[in-house]
Amino acid sequence: MKKCTKVWRVILIVICISIVMTGCGNNDSQNQSEGREEPVMGDGKENEKKQRPDNGQGGQSGIVAGSIESSLKIQEQQNAKGILFRYELKNQTEKEKVFQFSSSQKFDYVIKDKSGKIVYQYSKNHMFMQVLTSLKLKQADVFKQDILVSDLEPGTYTLEVWLTPTGETEDYRQKITFNWN
Repeated sequence: MKKCTKVWRVILIVICISIVMTGCGNNDSQNQSEGREEPVMGDGKENEKKQRPDNGQGGQSGIVAGSIESSLKIQEQQNAKGILFRYELKNQTEKEKVFQFSSSQKFDYVIKDKSGKIVYQYSKNHMFMQVLTSLKLKQADVFKQDILVSDLEPGTYTLEVWLTPTGETEDYRQKITFNWN
């Protein structure tokens, strides 16, 4: 009888340890494997270091010290799916830049009509996990976010995109005007 009780205790201890260890897994790898890292098209961060083309400044290329550069451009012209835009944030400083976020939202955008009225805001139609996250941009790294715009009435619009970090004075806002046919 005592031997049977000891076996059950050992089994119970093994089960408890297994449950505890399962709860201690790495949450980031789970989110990345399930595709939850970015809520919109795109992989978000590109870890490749790229050299900039010669800009006529004595053969200097690479990092321009002192700035984080944001840009917004049309990636694919209007087609049956819509218009694909790309928002990029490049670390052109000489050190790593870390952005902190209070939720899984890393960026937001609005689409305004010709009169300036907001016709769509990304964050109003999405839910974000309330979790502290960060985005690390090493020297020369690029954060890329593709944004697909669709289902608009014909006219002229402005897309305005920005980063949503906490504790930053700059939101790296960019605007682009486009026509929807």
